[in-house]
This record gives sequence, structure tokens and C-alpha cells, in this order.
Amino acid sequence: MTRTRSEYRLSLPTPQPAPTPPTGHPVTFAHPSEARRDELADLLLDAYRGTIDDEGEDADDACEAIDEYLGVILTPHSFVVVDGDHSVAFSFVVVVDGMHYIDPVVVRADRKRRGLGRVAVRRSLDSLAGAGVVDVGATITDGNVASERLFTALGFTRHGAWA
Repeated sequence: MTRTRSEYRLSLPTPQPAPTPPTGHPVTFAHPSEARRDELADLLLDAYRGTIDDEGEDADDACEAIDEYLGVILTPHSFVVVDGDHSVAFSFVVVVDGMHYIDPVVVRADRKRRGLGRVAVRRSLDSLAGAGVVDVGATITDGNVASERLFTALGFTRHGAWA
């Protein structure tokens, strides 16, 4: 099956405090790192399993994907949401052709629909705005309704097909 993706864009306002999700207790934030590699790979695999973005990846594929991300993400603007001792979500920032993109946003399957993705993305957006970045993009698999809702709720608008 061929998946298509769309590009969404947002012009950043002045940074605002990221909301705290209603998780029952406060979460903390960390930057992605090699020390968290295996945990991030497990989180990526868990979040994609059974979704439109699931391509049958296994643990080795997830580790390879995280290794690639760790080589290209802008670590100061990428965040892992930590609840207790566990990474439960992340938002990575990459640059493609001079444009900053939030890609991917991942939330552990049993923690979805609790505001964790929104908090992770807000943290990345506020960090980018604080660094003077004006425009940010996101690429979303067409039909990924949860991501489409998240990004449009944050003010992103569909810009067109991702080439």
C-alpha cells in the first residue's frame, strides 16, 4: 500500500508556557540521547503498532530509525516526555531544505489521548520560537486523523502534498 503525506505549516507566535497534561502527576522533559536509544526505539515501535504508519517494523527497524533520528535531529528543540522513570512521548525537530519540521511525534499506545503529544509539540514549538525560528512544518501521513487533529488544533494548516 502506498502512503501519501501532506505538509502542514505554522508561523510561530511569541513563546507561551506549555500546558501540563492531565496525567495524574507532573511529567518532566528530557532531550533525546544515545542513552535513551533503546527506550525511544521501543516507544516508536509501540506508538506505530496497528496505526496507519505501521509498516510491520520490528525492534531492529525501530533501533535503526532512532539511530538515524539521533544523527539528524536538532537536540535542543527535540523533547522526550518522561512520566516517572518512563519515556511516554517525544517530539523531534529536523531541518529539511532550510525549514524546521516537527517529525515525528510519538506517544506510547496506552497513553494516547491524554495531551502528551500536544505537550511535547508545544515544548518543541516554544523552544524554536525562543531561538527565533518563524516558520515550522510537519509532515503527516494522510489519514492519520490523530496527528491531523493535533497539528490543526495547534494552529497548523495544510500546505499541500509532501513531495
